[in-house]
Amino acid sequence: MSTGLICLFAVLAVCLVIGVPVAFSIGISCMSLLLINGNPPLEIVLQRMASGARSFNMLAMPMFIFAGSLMMYGSTPRLMKFANMLLRRIPGGLGATAMAACGFFGAVSGSGVASAAAIGKIIGPEMLEQGYPKGLTAGLIASGGTMACIIPPSIVMVVYAQSASVSIGDMFLAGVLPGLLTIAALIGLNCFFAARRQQKESKEVYHYTAKERIQITIDALLPMLMPVCVLGGVFSGICTATEAAVVAVIYSFILAVFVYKELTFKDFFRVAADSVVTSGVILLIMSCATPFGWIMSTQKVPTLFANWLLALTDSKILILLFMFLLLLFLGTFMETICIIILITPILLPIATSLGLGPVHFGVAMLMNLMVGSLTPPLSVNLFTSCRVLGMRVDEAFPDTLYVIGTVTVMALLTLALPALSEFLPAVLG
Repeated sequence: MSTGLICLFAVLAVCLVIGVPVAFSIGISCMSLLLINGNPPLEIVLQRMASGARSFNMLAMPMFIFAGSLMMYGSTPRLMKFANMLLRRIPGGLGATAMAACGFFGAVSGSGVASAAAIGKIIGPEMLEQGYPKGLTAGLIASGGTMACIIPPSIVMVVYAQSASVSIGDMFLAGVLPGLLTIAALIGLNCFFAARRQQKESKEVYHYTAKERIQITIDALLPMLMPVCVLGGVFSGICTATEAAVVAVIYSFILAVFVYKELTFKDFFRVAADSVVTSGVILLIMSCATPFGWIMSTQKVPTLFANWLLALTDSKILILLFMFLLLLFLGTFMETICIIILITPILLPIATSLGLGPVHFGVAMLMNLMVGSLTPPLSVNLFTSCRVLGMRVDEAFPDTLYVIGTVTVMALLTLALPALSEFLPAVLG
């Protein structure tokens, strides 16, 4: 490895450790390599950043963020009631409702933290009141929030598609089966513990008359149509993912303002400002990551890393296991989008050389990173759910380890079984 590359990774590591924002850490490390090599000039960093920010596909990301924020007004409580009506009779029905609601909300927000916060505020206190263990409650809500990474439309899927130059529509399709199976596995885990502990939930809370059931279903139809419109438009070819994101914003705005009438003028500006800030941070990271990816390519870092791995072993299983553990480790202390931006240019060429398709590898990577978002020290989703529930993170253990183990098993299955992620794109793509 050249002196410039050593300097690049050393500067990047030091900047991240001392708390320099990720975007600036990436930019500073890129400039350090160019300064040491003396060629090309530093202006190339700005040029590459500008080209990375001009991507039409990346416009989908801020639109989905805005749409998800707008859906908080009126749509989320109605989705919660609908999920509760469907699942209330099974053992641990309240926890199953939380998982289903997170799947619904992930399909309209695309944000894991937003899903964990929204669902946690509504159903978390009720789960604790009904006798659910603190750790299991926090773990289920946190894991449910991570479903937004894999259930389309997903913000991180858009970021990966841009980094890997693959179809956003194919990524959306590929995440459906792994996402649904993971939700089913978590519901099964919750039901197992509910039956084992003979958990008694208040039945009168979940009693609905026939008229109420019809009304709840009608109320939930409009929010559930939003992902249908978005995904249907993309998969049918009527619109691109970016155009579908704009449709999502318009649709969620109409629901919040004219149908449910819960979004005030003041709330709209606050939601818009928050969405702009969140989008700006992500887009700045993406812009700085463009020269980083270019440097990785020109310096042949993927080739060097692949040669190093092959020098250790020529077993495909061991190499994939090493990559899985590396992503798992990074996910425990780095944000998901940052990992995708930094690691995709390095690991994707290795994965494709081993016979993994870029879409399959992308879904497997996201499933892997979902585990990291539940595992300390970073554990963004777990911290969010604990904060919403008013408890410390250490109180979530050891019960939340069962949740982490379940998601880990599903991530390994997704990596080992390409059909889970490649079936729908092959049939419908």
